[in-house]
Amino acid sequence: MPDRLTDADRATLARLERQVEAGISYVKAMIDAGKALAMIRDRQLFRESADSWERYVEDRFRMTKRRADQMIAFAGVSETLSELGTAVPTLSERAVRPLVGLDQDELKAVVAEASEDGEITPASIRKAAGRRRKAKATKAPRPRRFKVPGATVLITFNRKSSGSSVEALEAAIAKARAELEPAEAA
Repeated sequence: MPDRLTDADRATLARLERQVEAGISYVKAMIDAGKALAMIRDRQLFRESADSWERYVEDRFRMTKRRADQMIAFAGVSETLSELGTAVPTLSERAVRPLVGLDQDELKAVVAEASEDGEITPASIRKAAGRRRKAKATKAPRPRRFKVPGATVLITFNRKSSGSSVEALEAAIAKARAELEPAEAA
């Protein structure tokens, strides 16, 4: 039979359990607040009181647009995890930030990887999401510079580029001809 608690221990336990419940309620309230902010933003319900979303959240809630967007993202990720039936402990908004922007399959994979050691923690989520983002990220080819008589041509590639300088130059020449020739003819 376990040791019985003293009256002081019972009072301490009750106080600590209330603190835990308040923390869990806080996280749930953050999710609800994020959902409410999303609805206000998406339906532009602020339009009578402010001329922009940024001004509205600053004036009404004394928070930055960035913070409001973080709360909205937290609510979205939390809701998606819940819909997926993914058993994730109640995590803070900051802990789930690395999950923002991942699709459902990526979310499942990150949560599965984060829980491999048995417990999902903010650090394990951050590491798993970081590995996923690094594997997904594609680097753009290095910019190329060509010196030609009378000019220097710089080609800066984006991530979707094949990296072919010749193709990029041919496309640029075609676009320049299309834009400049009608202007020169006039």
